[in-house]
Amino acid sequence: MKTRRCPSSSTQQPLRRRRSLSPRASGRAALPLLALWSAAALHPATGWAASGLAPLGTGAVQNGLAGAGTADAADAFSSVRNPAAGARLETQLVMGLDLGRPDGRIRAEDAGTGLGVFAFSSQSQQSVSGLLPGPQFAYNRRLTPRSALGLSLNFAGLAAEASGGSATFGGATPVISARCQGLLGGGAPVPGSTDALGLCGNSRSTLKLQLAQGFLAAHYAHSFDHGLSLGLAPVLAVQALRADGFGALANFSNDPAATSDRGTGLYWGLGARLGLLWQVADTFTVGAGYQTPIRMRGSDRYAGLMPGGTLDAPSSLNAGIALGPFARQRLLIDVEHIRHEDSRALSNRVDAQRLTEQCLLPRLVQLSRPRAPAAGPSPDCFGGAHGAGLGWRNLTVYKIGYEYTHGPVQLRLGYAHSERPMGVDLSAVWGFSETSPRPVG
Repeated sequence: MKTRRCPSSSTQQPLRRRRSLSPRASGRAALPLLALWSAAALHPATGWAASGLAPLGTGAVQNGLAGAGTADAADAFSSVRNPAAGARLETQLVMGLDLGRPDGRIRAEDAGTGLGVFAFSSQSQQSVSGLLPGPQFAYNRRLTPRSALGLSLNFAGLAAEASGGSATFGGATPVISARCQGLLGGGAPVPGSTDALGLCGNSRSTLKLQLAQGFLAAHYAHSFDHGLSLGLAPVLAVQALRADGFGALANFSNDPAATSDRGTGLYWGLGARLGLLWQVADTFTVGAGYQTPIRMRGSDRYAGLMPGGTLDAPSSLNAGIALGPFARQRLLIDVEHIRHEDSRALSNRVDAQRLTEQCLLPRLVQLSRPRAPAAGPSPDCFGGAHGAGLGWRNLTVYKIGYEYTHGPVQLRLGYAHSERPMGVDLSAVWGFSETSPRPVG
């Protein structure tokens, strides 16, 4: 079991001043057999590590509670997790900025497809990337004593870069074998090696993956009798994706020209969030929220790399309670379930035997016999419906946060726990924050 602790730094204006302390991240991502396009199964920045690509929370309050807050209406950022919170807030605008730096290690085991068709060199290295800014804002406007409208924008993403290493295609057969520079063979042949069939990518050898996601939501919330509030928020999602160093996979793709080194592709999709907030008693509140899956469309720059050609956003379900059993103290407990299976790019796993038999071998035969019939598209090749993806499982995240108010200061402590989506390792996030009092909504 491994523990990953992830840093975050946020500022919010104009409602609060914030200091945030949390340990740095540390961990390794083991590459599945073929390393595929997720060779970087890269560590998301800040608290995103414990919840896949999704941020644990939005804003200083939720970040200080490690993402707990489905049953809370602390500020306008609460409507991002639960649109129903807007009905319990006054008119306000909150802005913030998260700065995250992935601090992960990429480990490649000396594993191939099982038949010697493809293998890569064993290595372990630190992924390299700069600061990832995550600007965010949330606005809530009260319409009537019972209803409110609002708008929010938040970002998430990941980035990593790894240089060096090499990949071998064709096994030990001298006629077709090629050893190529780069973890996935995206560069030129290694000095002293031949490449008679053009198996090397002959382009960028440095493996790089960059993904940024932005979510713009417009919420409407209404409160009813007996402390019940409901909310709805249509969501516009925008993605920017860049992938370099995957050029050697073009020979095994359904769309060879849309596999690697094509700059930044832009994608968009529509979805919705639903929310419920029920104040059962003065010291007990229940909340729940649901995010629909978002089917992305747009650029075809990497249609030959990702399963189905796009990276859809998965659905998620979150529920929580907020307790205030003692004066000046609150306890918040959340559970969030993320269905990575809604996205083939995130959930598809590699069946090495099937990939070899249905894609790699037929393509190698075609390359070695120019007069052989062309191998048609295969659902098991890269870009196909069953093509290689990240292999992430559905993920359940448990969060607990504690808040203590002392005069003009509020102290928050949070802990989040989940298994890694790609394995059984523990991911944990500690958060601590100190803020000035939040406005009462």
